[in-house]
Amino acid sequence: MLTCGVNQSHRTAHRSRPTGTRRRAFTLIELLVVIAIIAILAGLLLPTLGRAKIAAKNTACKNNMRQLSLALAMYVGDHSAYPHAVDANITNTWYLSIGPYYGFSSNAMMCPTFPGEWRIENAVVWIHGNAYHRGPSTSNKVAGVSYGYNGFGIASADSTKWLGSFGLGWTVNAGQFTPAVKDAAVKSPSEMIAMADSFPQPGFTNIYAFLLSLSSQPSPERHNGGCNLGFADGHVVTDKNRNVVNNSEHNRRRWNLDHEPHFEIKF
Repeated sequence: MLTCGVNQSHRTAHRSRPTGTRRRAFTLIELLVVIAIIAILAGLLLPTLGRAKIAAKNTACKNNMRQLSLALAMYVGDHSAYPHAVDANITNTWYLSIGPYYGFSSNAMMCPTFPGEWRIENAVVWIHGNAYHRGPSTSNKVAGVSYGYNGFGIASADSTKWLGSFGLGWTVNAGQFTPAVKDAAVKSPSEMIAMADSFPQPGFTNIYAFLLSLSSQPSPERHNGGCNLGFADGHVVTDKNRNVVNNSEHNRRRWNLDHEPHFEIKF
């Protein structure tokens, strides 16, 4: 009886076991629906990822400028004056003058969105005592530096007025003596632009200068239409490009050490 029971159970189990399985394949319509859903999700996510990437690079740039702004503030604290934009007597630019205060870090002088092909060490060359930007190797490349210094203020909007400087320190030729701008000359440090994302050098759209010029304007591509600004008191903000170079009284004032709009100088 026991044996018969085992055999019967074995036969029952054998009969209940499926003789084979067959997986149903996706139809073409189902496959197209899945692809469409993936495409829609990607379309929704990619702009968000793109904005996040831009924001991350902008944050890195602002951190760089924060370092440079603090270095400038420490330089002023030690010298009671601002560095010249260029001093050919000692073969120095403004960023070399404050270099000891940010450790001469090449990374601090490199905005992650700036496409220039030369690192800061090779971006400027000295010829006969004068500083020049190294040009791009080909016409489809960009040269220059990431950050510019407000050496001339509103006077930089009109090349005929550059000798009347309202900025933090103009260029000094070899053999020439020009006193540095004293810290007390800056009437409103918290509202005085000291540096910013570099502008193209006037007349050279693919060379970004270490000296800011209001006859030029920020790149629309670097921070999604924004420009990072470092102020004389050390704080950093991002402003829209159009606000940085417009002709409003507020903007004119923040370019000048006396905090006056100087409407006698035309944009």
